[in-house]
Amino acid sequence: MKNFTFYSVCASFLLALGSCTQQSKYPIEIQTAGFSNISKPSQDQGDELVGVYFMPSWNTSPDPAVDRDSFWSCIQDPVNCTSLQNTGIWGPRGRIYNSRYPYEGPYLERKPIAELKGFYSRTDPEVAKKQLQYMKSYGIDFFAYDWFFGRHYYYHLYFGPQSKIYYPQGWQIDPNRDGRVAVPGLVEWGDQLEVLLAENAKLPKEEQMKFAINWCDDSHERWMLWLKVGSPEELARNANYEGEKPDKTLYLKVHEKITQLWIDQYFSREDYLKGADGRPVVYIYFPQDAESRAAYYGLTLKDLLDLSQETAIKAGLPGIKFIAVTAGPMLERERMYGLPTQWKAKNPNKPWEGGTYQKRQLLQEYVPRLKGMGFEGMTAYVYHNFFEKDNRSYEDMRETYRGHWNKWSEQFKNDPNFEYQVPVAMGWDMRPAGGTWPQQTGFPSEPYKDKVHSDKASFTAKLKEAQEVSRKYRSSNGNTVMICCWNEYLEGNYIEPTEGHGFSYLEAIKEVFGN
Repeated sequence: MKNFTFYSVCASFLLALGSCTQQSKYPIEIQTAGFSNISKPSQDQGDELVGVYFMPSWNTSPDPAVDRDSFWSCIQDPVNCTSLQNTGIWGPRGRIYNSRYPYEGPYLERKPIAELKGFYSRTDPEVAKKQLQYMKSYGIDFFAYDWFFGRHYYYHLYFGPQSKIYYPQGWQIDPNRDGRVAVPGLVEWGDQLEVLLAENAKLPKEEQMKFAINWCDDSHERWMLWLKVGSPEELARNANYEGEKPDKTLYLKVHEKITQLWIDQYFSREDYLKGADGRPVVYIYFPQDAESRAAYYGLTLKDLLDLSQETAIKAGLPGIKFIAVTAGPMLERERMYGLPTQWKAKNPNKPWEGGTYQKRQLLQEYVPRLKGMGFEGMTAYVYHNFFEKDNRSYEDMRETYRGHWNKWSEQFKNDPNFEYQVPVAMGWDMRPAGGTWPQQTGFPSEPYKDKVHSDKASFTAKLKEAQEVSRKYRSSNGNTVMICCWNEYLEGNYIEPTEGHGFSYLEAIKEVFGN
């Protein structure tokens, strides 16, 4: 996790807060159906909109004076790779290497090209400009930035280092406690996006990229930190004051704050991705995680999306278009790994001590529920299987994707108000992060799913197949093709030019989709 010492709250500032002056009203009674029923604009057969996911990296060094990038450290040296040392996923000894599960790095073929300064600084403006220019010139229309938000962070607007952290204008603070915010939460790992957007704004308008938010509310660790707010331990160390507690009212207010941040900092920009009707597009990664945690408060995910719609309408927008990014197991014997719809505390009086994710569904059970939650479409980050078919090679991956493309395109072909944005992935290989998938034993459970590698020819073929599916179902699927990913270096899913594959993947995109 990123080092947030910079944002830590000084004990001398810790005093109690009053309640928020603006309260969310619930249940929300707004008509969002009018937005979901807006017909999709007609699309020409050769007019695909190509998107790519962008994953931020962060500093893993405990020393704030030292920048140890979460990507480059794992690619170069296992000793400095915090992903391998994470006892929460690998067990008490971290990732264990032996003759059966050997270390196979370093993975220097993943080093970005010299024009990107090799193992670059993630906040280097020159690198950001190059990345944007490469995307644009090779036929990518927008990037969806993997966006993270820590609900539990309280901060003080009168304290210099924290004074520039976003807080909605006019919302309650405590002036007697250095401007302590009444509603916590801040963006995590957003510095890379700030640089990208600053550089994008400097480019001529016709050369600018569009961008969207891919909200990743998937961290169990963040959920536990949220539930810990106001606990005896946090009060004892002066992290919270009496009265600060993660109840339903504050949970909803934080969600409203998240939406207001999107409106103020992103949706108001000309380079934000919007539909023909002017609504900004927001992707939500693994909606089952957000749904499970909302259920803890007796809320549905639709309640949260309705609150976002209401907040956007109050700000003068015509609404928000939400797209679910989802995948999951499809076999009954894998239900234990299915998509949860509820989180339940082991001890209701001490929820911060943990709980369980329950009422799990298989992917084919979960997907039909998305529209009722307030989504107007779906896509994927990575599909790892399709029923009995696993990805053990790139040819396998192409086959599993064909299965998903056909199933979901057929399922929604008669629904003009729910689109399937055809997803594509360039491969999968988690070895720099320890392998697929981490287990408490210290070893990966399915290492045979790593080394799913494509080349330019096989990736080009997959793109052409995706294009054919998109065009075949254009009237219902819309025209978006989503590619994973620009820079998922630790998962082996990266099209950014590297010493290993050069511009091969960008050339493939340009050959298939053009500019």
